[in-house]
Amino acid sequence: MLQTAVYAREPSGHAGRSRLERQVAGLAAQVGRQPGWRHVATYVDQASGGTGPGLARLLADAPGRFDLVVVDGYGRLSANRHELAAILGRLRWAGVGVVVLRPSRGRRLAKLVANLALADLVGEAAR
Repeated sequence: MLQTAVYAREPSGHAGRSRLERQVAGLAAQVGRQPGWRHVATYVDQASGGTGPGLARLLADAPGRFDLVVVDGYGRLSANRHELAAILGRLRWAGVGVVVLRPSRGRRLAKLVANLALADLVGEAAR
């Protein structure tokens, strides 16, 4: 059974809080539908830019606590490609994979294109 953590991030404010709660609920529900996955931790940040306390705790807990981190887009970890490459490298070093699950309706195609472009840039930066 894969131990799975959920990470969600939204900007501060009341609207951001309700979107954050919906994001966490959606990701947790999708993890629950995956055979062989067990949701063991949730990390959240309500901030834009920089490493928030939720992400810092996730990175500190990564070695040994979970096998996968689930997000609805790589941009949730960081919008900065260099910082994202560092985060992904640190998780990979800890033996933790990152899985992007299907984002909410209406943004699927835009997120797919953005994630593919970002993954390509991260791949180039890691070489």
